[in-house]
Amino acid sequence: MSDAGLWCECNMPFVWHPAPLQSNAAALEREALLQLVAINQMESSHDIESSGTDHRRIERLEAKLDLTLYLLARTLEPGPMPESCLVRLSSSGIAWFDHTPPAQGSRVLLEMHPSVTLPLSLKLIGMIVPGEEGWVRAQFTGVGEAVFEALHQFIFRRHRQAIRSRQN
Repeated sequence: MSDAGLWCECNMPFVWHPAPLQSNAAALEREALLQLVAINQMESSHDIESSGTDHRRIERLEAKLDLTLYLLARTLEPGPMPESCLVRLSSSGIAWFDHTPPAQGSRVLLEMHPSVTLPLSLKLIGMIVPGEEGWVRAQFTGVGEAVFEALHQFIFRRHRQAIRSRQN
């Protein structure tokens, strides 16, 4: 990926759609932040030593409760899960192979399923920008600092897991 910085390459269910003219970016960002914080808390729980502070345990519990309330408040997404494909994910964008890519400069709704344990899609708005040969690349737009940081934590953990799996 031509982004400077950390990225991970992984298979995940992913699909793009033309972005609606009137998308509620604030609602998408709130949902993305809630999902990413919950995923990060749940997946990092095994990384924390048993001598971790009570504060971290309470944060994990709160993240799980927030996610549970969110799931109760929202009907699980109907329909089949998108096909899995190889993606390159960074905190600022995503890249993927596509035989019928969107036009450069177009706004797209990016729908990905970053966690197999959660049946929810993470939806972000992106702008199609030039990518490496064969790769379609979208730069996330309208992503605030909190979502950027949560994505960075998610990507860092996946990057670290990939390094560990190569060493084994």
